[in-house]
Amino acid sequence: MSSTPLLKVDAIDASIGAINILHGVSLSVASGELVTVIGANGAGKTTLLRVISNVLKPRAGQVEFDGVSTTEVDAYRLARRGLIHVPQGRQIVPTLSVYDNLIIGAECSEIVNSDDFIESLEREYSRFPVLRERKDLAAGSLSGGEQQMLAVSRALMMRPKLLMLDEPSLGLAPQIVRIILNALRQLADEGIAVLLIEQVAMAALSVADNAHVLRNGKIALSGTASDLRRDQALIESYLG
Repeated sequence: MSSTPLLKVDAIDASIGAINILHGVSLSVASGELVTVIGANGAGKTTLLRVISNVLKPRAGQVEFDGVSTTEVDAYRLARRGLIHVPQGRQIVPTLSVYDNLIIGAECSEIVNSDDFIESLEREYSRFPVLRERKDLAAGSLSGGEQQMLAVSRALMMRPKLLMLDEPSLGLAPQIVRIILNALRQLADEGIAVLLIEQVAMAALSVADNAHVLRNGKIALSGTASDLRRDQALIESYLG
């Protein structure tokens, strides 16, 4: 794990319309680190990712990715620099095959028609073997868990330096959640920075290095994931 943060979020305030959502939020993520932000519905978790991705401009504060202010770089250019966001709802293309959805990711990183593409494709098929089995099927025909695996693999075909995920466990069976979270832990161990937004606190804390509890748009609690996991009553009190 690198000691130098790849992502630095410093005292971010953000609003949607006239409603103030985030209040002085600060955190960092280093390469090889898995950081989770947990919180209840309405805590501001999705808004935080939108600010980091420069989809939403903050009212105050600074976000820096790989040494560059994200407010100075268009969202699609940030993706090409390696800041990849897997949103809620997965946003796969349901009418395209699993294979074609993976090609979309590869086109972002410009590795299509190269040996790197074949290697990356095989890596994703090994990570989630069901994608190989379903590669010729329409993505919309997959189960919810399989679609989430596809969304993660498509994002990885983009060659992320930082992978951000917005509640990947939403609506999934516990055994599928475990497969996906274990894959995220492996990615961090391989050197990718991972920022995981979750409501399922204990599952997220079981794979994270560090954690923040977001409540009413503010960081209410921070620490190592192992320390926070040992005090489940405290976490539940913050999550309401």
